[in-house]
Amino acid sequence: MMPPAPWGREPRWQTGGARLRWRMETPDRPADDRHLLRPSRRAWLRLGARAALVGLFAAAAAESGSVFVGSNFHTILPGQFYRCSQPSPARLKQLIHDHGIRTVVNLRGPCPTFDWYLDECRTSAEMDVCQEDVCLSAGRLPPVGEVRRLVEVLDRSERPLLFHCQRGADRTGLASAVALLLYGDGSHAAARRQLGPRYGHLALSRPASLDRFFDLYGAWLRGRGLTHSRNNFRRWVVYEYCPGEYRAVLEPHDVPRTVRAGEPFAAVVRCHNTSVAPWHLRPGITSGTHLWFMVTDAHAGIAALGLAGLFEAEVAPGQSIDLTLPVPALRLPGRYTLTADLNRDGNHFVQAGSEPLEWEFEVRE
Repeated sequence: MMPPAPWGREPRWQTGGARLRWRMETPDRPADDRHLLRPSRRAWLRLGARAALVGLFAAAAAESGSVFVGSNFHTILPGQFYRCSQPSPARLKQLIHDHGIRTVVNLRGPCPTFDWYLDECRTSAEMDVCQEDVCLSAGRLPPVGEVRRLVEVLDRSERPLLFHCQRGADRTGLASAVALLLYGDGSHAAARRQLGPRYGHLALSRPASLDRFFDLYGAWLRGRGLTHSRNNFRRWVVYEYCPGEYRAVLEPHDVPRTVRAGEPFAAVVRCHNTSVAPWHLRPGITSGTHLWFMVTDAHAGIAALGLAGLFEAEVAPGQSIDLTLPVPALRLPGRYTLTADLNRDGNHFVQAGSEPLEWEFEVRE
């Protein structure tokens, strides 16, 4: 309801800025009809800016909905490579039909005890497309063997090819970037954008390990005075890729074959750094590199767990260090297995493709 006008006059409306305002016609201030209901240039500019912001937010909301609620489907190279989150059977059939998909690459690894995996296998067989399984993690550098398998799948699989993991963000982003570096014509930086917020990937905490994969490639190029090319990337990823500091050779240096029941003992393991980065040993158990060990009995029951290397030290590539495992007393006679593996920030080296140490010994009365 319009407020009553003073002096008995009716109010007239005019624009000012980006909003309407009303003014009074008074005996000493006659109305100027030339300015009534005529937006100023500044008002148009403000309205245009607001409309642009609304459009931008709407587009961002739609993209976010596709990533976090929808299927996160995107084209990598038209007619060759596509990416999405874990598709339902109906969604997978639709993608196969719409884009002529001939190979589905599951980056979550074979999971025969999970319904989603069995549904995907049945759907792929029903639609007469090939399914390939590659085992990657969203929270650590990819193992050497799985990276080489991914390259093999890309080289020999019939296209178009569809990548997926659970969210279509982290592992799918890494595989998509690898496909572009092997088969695309863009730059290293352009391929890395497949690992980005647009697809739901944030280089924070554990998922940042996937970005480090491409940092290692960049460091390899700079160390040899090279620039990116398809051939250079193929040479690195197939023959020279090393998952940072997560590579070692472990050998028994002073590990007994027999011990007495009820008596603790020490086992010395020599750790050779065969990686491309130094190991940093730390006193605390939550950071740095340590030697983890587990003792299991003949029935695979865990008899002991522990850590070694809880002190300050640095082991450069090419160097070695002897670490002593403090094994507690084992009271029951029998055959046991000692398994040892290096661990950094919660990630075991074996998860990146390094071989753990396994040593059998006997506990006697």
